[in-house]
Amino acid sequence: MITIHDYKTLVREVLGRDLEANLAQRDGVSHQDDDILMIVAGPGSGKTSVLVLRALRHVLVDDILPEHLFITTFTRKAAKELRTRWLDWGTLLLSTLRNNRNLRDAINRIDLNRCRIDTLDSLAQQALTENKMPGEVAPIVAEGSASKLLLKRTSFSTIYDANKDVLDHLFTRYTFEGKPPWNRGEALAVAKMLCERLIQDRVNLESFGQMSPAYQKVVDILEGYRNYLQSTNLFDFAVLELRFLERLQDESLKEWVNGIKALLIDEYQDTNPLQEAIYFNIISTSSPFVTVVGDDDQSMYRFRGGSVELFTQFANRCAAVTGKRTKRIDMVANYRSSGEIVNFYNSHIRGDAGFIPTRISPAKPEVVSERGVLGTPILGMFRENTVELAESLASWLQQLLANRRILLNNNGERFELCLSHEGALGDFVLLAHSIEEAKYNRFNGNAEQRFAGHFRSAMINRGLQIFNPRGRSLRTISSVQQLLGLLLLCLDPEHTRTGAAYPTNEAKFFLSEWRAAATTLINQNPTPSDNGGLGRFVAQWQEVALGVPNGNFPEDWPALELIFKLITWIPGFQNDPEHQVWLEAITRTVSSAGMASPYGMQIFKSGVHRDRSRESFIRDALLPIAENEVDVDEDIMPSVPRNRLQLMTIHQAKGLEFPLVIVDVGSHFTGNWAKQRFLRFPEEPSNIVKMEDDIEPHLGTPLRSYRSPIDRTFDDLTRLYYVAYSRPQSVLMLIGCESCLAYGRGKAQDKGIIPSIALGWARDRTWPWRQPFRGRRPPVRVEPPMLLI
Repeated sequence: MITIHDYKTLVREVLGRDLEANLAQRDGVSHQDDDILMIVAGPGSGKTSVLVLRALRHVLVDDILPEHLFITTFTRKAAKELRTRWLDWGTLLLSTLRNNRNLRDAINRIDLNRCRIDTLDSLAQQALTENKMPGEVAPIVAEGSASKLLLKRTSFSTIYDANKDVLDHLFTRYTFEGKPPWNRGEALAVAKMLCERLIQDRVNLESFGQMSPAYQKVVDILEGYRNYLQSTNLFDFAVLELRFLERLQDESLKEWVNGIKALLIDEYQDTNPLQEAIYFNIISTSSPFVTVVGDDDQSMYRFRGGSVELFTQFANRCAAVTGKRTKRIDMVANYRSSGEIVNFYNSHIRGDAGFIPTRISPAKPEVVSERGVLGTPILGMFRENTVELAESLASWLQQLLANRRILLNNNGERFELCLSHEGALGDFVLLAHSIEEAKYNRFNGNAEQRFAGHFRSAMINRGLQIFNPRGRSLRTISSVQQLLGLLLLCLDPEHTRTGAAYPTNEAKFFLSEWRAAATTLINQNPTPSDNGGLGRFVAQWQEVALGVPNGNFPEDWPALELIFKLITWIPGFQNDPEHQVWLEAITRTVSSAGMASPYGMQIFKSGVHRDRSRESFIRDALLPIAENEVDVDEDIMPSVPRNRLQLMTIHQAKGLEFPLVIVDVGSHFTGNWAKQRFLRFPEEPSNIVKMEDDIEPHLGTPLRSYRSPIDRTFDDLTRLYYVAYSRPQSVLMLIGCESCLAYGRGKAQDKGIIPSIALGWARDRTWPWRQPFRGRRPPVRVEPPMLLI
């Protein structure tokens, strides 16, 4: 349609992006031979822009219609961003070209909406739906809690109950803290993770099961689960991808695959072996233009099956299967962060010589800031304890927001940190390994407050708000307890149906707490209180539950409608953003349970189904919440209110950027306690690495055995904080307890220290932050490469 030269000119004139100003970006967009293009894109280097511009180039230069493009990325959120930019930029470019009469007909054939941009799971579901085999119906995907519930009901419960001791002994290797599962819910989570990994890594199940009776029981759980899914046309994500690969391999999707003329894969560093096999099959079958984008230094989803080795070894692995050569381009010009920030995270990743062998080879250049040094140093706030740290940070933020600036002094040198007129709390983010606000006792509900909880209180006391819906377990939040308790009171006024669902002792405690919270709310007679208010509404439902005739009630009532009626009396669910996330988690759990429940989460009024439908709802929807099996997903919020400071795990922050980023590197590290070392300086392999090693002998080809288990565990921590430190645009602040900076005492300076990868330690236990000293006594603390405030 147009030449590559004209395309680059069009991009410069219409989008204001001069590709000639960045040779790596230019080459990434211009690459046009048959070699696979592999882009290693450092943080803030514009990979999304290059990916979209390359996709649009395929349309406008290579004459490939959008429906023949296949673009995948790792998360739905990232897919949404890609699609938005694709449509925005594509529309502008097409509108300009439409003014050229000679191109008008060709432009009018282009429908940007027909481009397939999504996660591989979603695109696999779409392909299987559009290409059903004779007699098949469209696949139904059970996500999250629904797939876990299906596993529990189809095979897990029976096998686990009969082999609890054997399986608990095995599962101890795979729990986060290396202890036996606390309850059936945690054991189920481990079993689900292991089953998914067996599919994603394409494990030989026969040889895996021969390792021990426990492993064979895991295989039995998986096979029972898969047999049920197959009989009901249900899929979880792993099984869906496996079915997609099987259809690719038996060539029943050959016509569909041959329609793919360009394949673009984002975030390839977090791909798993099953996904790799899918991509390689597509490449071998249709020989499309292929672009692979990622960064091994930002791989951080090993716990979800991601294998960074597939990225670092991509060229050789791809050539061995497809015969295709790979051309690599390194994008290292950073447009996001100041020079001070880029230098800091460069030093973080090069400071540990033990990390170098795991990086892609040949080595890529260091990231370079295009913004240059701006004069704002890395900041550090370290206090004696968690409470003091929370109060100090909240006070500092309050001062910044009130005065719109803060003056900083460093040995007589003054720095001014300014907040723009439009600046608000929403421009800040606090990142941490965990954003849990309290650690709850599983049996009595007592809570030990964590830093995030102290920080919430400190902010509230200053009239400031945070957004941290994942910080508390659903079952412990007072308003959630009120809502779930009202459901129990409405459906089971005499407690008989709850008992029939056989809750664990842990679940019984929280179910009782919920009932008490709901009873207290009813006694407060909340508004609206006309016509008897909440008390009368609950009483009517209780009468129906007990079999009292009521002609005003329909024969069946969707449980979701009851939930939305009850929140009328709990205002938080109507106007608070955190409550909206919690409500989504509850309703998602109910909807998901409907896929596995014989009653589909409908509440029946009479007959034998009156009791059974209520028992089904309590067992399948409420017990998973009581047993802490339900995750909160704040990604449903399109945007967080500007007047709230977000708390996020570092994993959640991948791909995002903020003007000011606060990274918690040690708020709960007050000593070199053994049980915390896996979070900062591991002494043994992580639970996920152990799982990988147990699976490795049963793979088709070796994947991870070249790297020791402990090194892979250290590698994950190094990458985690590299991602955290590369999120800010202008200001990076590290926070923790003062003890984290202790210099160390004794002849070897090994007393009183708290080794931490996040704070510059290398895995050989050297610490470059320690300054030389004279005299007999070492300094109290090190001199970190930051301005302490």
